Amino acid sequence: MKFNLFSRFNLLTTVMATTRIASRPQRTDSERANLAGALNQMLEQLPLSEQLSSGAEQLCRAIVDATGELRFVWIGMREEPVMNVAPLVVEGEYASDCDDWSLPSACFDSIVPYSQAALENVAVPNDFPSLFAPWRNNMDGCTAHCALAIPLRSGRAGVAGLMVFYAADIDYFSRLGLVPFQAFSHVAEFIWKQSHLSQSLTQQIEFDGLTGLMNRRKTVFVLTAAIDHATRAGEPLSVLLCRVQGFDKLNDVYGWFDADAILAAFASLVGARMAPAVQAGRWTGVEFVYILQGCDAEQAGVLAGQLSQYLQGQAIHVKNLSIRLTVGVGVATHTPASSGVDDLIQQAIQQMLPVTRPLF
Repeated sequence: MKFNLFSRFNLLTTVMATTRIASRPQRTDSERANLAGALNQMLEQLPLSEQLSSGAEQLCRAIVDATGELRFVWIGMREEPVMNVAPLVVEGEYASDCDDWSLPSACFDSIVPYSQAALENVAVPNDFPSLFAPWRNNMDGCTAHCALAIPLRSGRAGVAGLMVFYAADIDYFSRLGLVPFQAFSHVAEFIWKQSHLSQSLTQQIEFDGLTGLMNRRKTVFVLTAAIDHATRAGEPLSVLLCRVQGFDKLNDVYGWFDADAILAAFASLVGARMAPAVQAGRWTGVEFVYILQGCDAEQAGVLAGQLSQYLQGQAIHVKNLSIRLTVGVGVATHTPASSGVDDLIQQAIQQMLPVTRPLF
């Protein structure tokens, strides 16, 4: 059930017969002032972060702290087809009312704001208003009796967001109107888009555009931190280096576009053989570094031998091509005598297993 906030029938007259509480005293002006103050504060201190959740949490907390009328604020994002969408953020004094905060995906299909009331007499669970779905089996635990949902637009195809305000007063949203809450939704959209932009910029700065692995600068940073940690904690640390041999010949035979695709497929193939915790980087155009934290020299040697054997019999499939690459694999283990990243990489190059199989 959806209600148009701007229809000639206000929300109160539409659902009075089915609500469990009457309207609270009219404190509209002071409430609008409180919300306006929270909005101005957010505009002065907009969170600029790659972490969408932290910015959204700060926004929702500012809203609920400004008023005693709202029970909680819910923000969720739908980036892929799902039945239910879990919240990115739920903030408010009464947010613990419900253990399952997921909302049906259909809630995100609306392109305009809409309001719903919690109805007492619902014979069929599927008929229950979707914004109150978390309380489907526990209506007595619900302290909110009206909800306002405002769609959030990210500017990306197939991605949708929703910001839901929950209030105890059944005519709260009809009294205050849409404007204050739509203003907050615009701030939420800005935080969402800004975090996505920051992530995109970070991706470009720190990761290789062809393979998706860390670029050399990021690899140096991560490996330096791993070396420092291993030194302080006395834990083993190894690196594994893979080098694709004869890449210039690949370029000459297949052209740079297909050669790059082969290189990307190779990086994906090797990555699939590594444990999830292994961090990988593109060291040079044809060299790839894998950081093996907690891995000693013996374990790294076994891994290198297994990988070398696997690659010898594994073809790379790109388009209609099937290529068997010649790959060198080397390992090195950090010791107290190691002088840093460059020393570790050079040791791995020196220890590289000899390549005896001809190029593709």
